[in-house]
Amino acid sequence: MKQLIGAFSLLFLAISATALASPLNVRFMHLDKNMDNQISLVEAKQDKQLLKQFADLDKDNNEMISKKEFQNFKP
Repeated sequence: MKQLIGAFSLLFLAISATALASPLNVRFMHLDKNMDNQISLVEAKQDKQLLKQFADLDKDNNEMISKKEFQNFKP
């Protein structure tokens, strides 16, 4: 019985996390192909809108967009 309750709890948490994920975070995760929590110029080429804004979003000029920098993305 405890295992069943635990399984339902994990399922509920997984569903809640998915429902609460913002569209911007989902888009970031989709673009971050190598899952290093940054979007490189190569990865940004998948999205024309992001590519146009890449230089403006890359505030520290390291040719990568962090999650924090990505929050300023305007699709």
